[in-house]
Amino acid sequence: MYPENYEKFEKIIERLREFTGLIIVEGRRDEESLRKLGVRTEILRLSRSPLADVALIASEYEEVMILTDLDETGERLAKKLYGLLEGLTKVDIETRRELKFIAMKDIKGIEDLYSLWEGLSLRFWPLRRGFNEKKANDTPTHPI
Repeated sequence: MYPENYEKFEKIIERLREFTGLIIVEGRRDEESLRKLGVRTEILRLSRSPLADVALIASEYEEVMILTDLDETGERLAKKLYGLLEGLTKVDIETRRELKFIAMKDIKGIEDLYSLWEGLSLRFWPLRRGFNEKKANDTPTHPI
């Protein structure tokens, strides 16, 4: 990753950590990666829920962020989810697009975010000082 993209990556991670709506991911390892990054908001795993249930649950939130993997399957799933959720709630798909643009060569999916962040911290430590101090401990997971 180029140094100018590292700063953009840091901003995306900070946005994830500050997000207060529902984040939709594909599976358990995606959720674990986000938790290690300090994300505290509720996360809904698609692997545990039919899409109709996802739409129903998501409609209860003011804002929903779609964070499917960055591959073709994740892209199709993100578009399908966006189509289901558009009009029910505010949908953030832009964070995923930005992440794909700056990190697609470095990671395949959301589960790789934490590993990438840790690896980059060794290369760009001065840019990251104090960033790791906000770790999540007990964080909510949607019951479905």
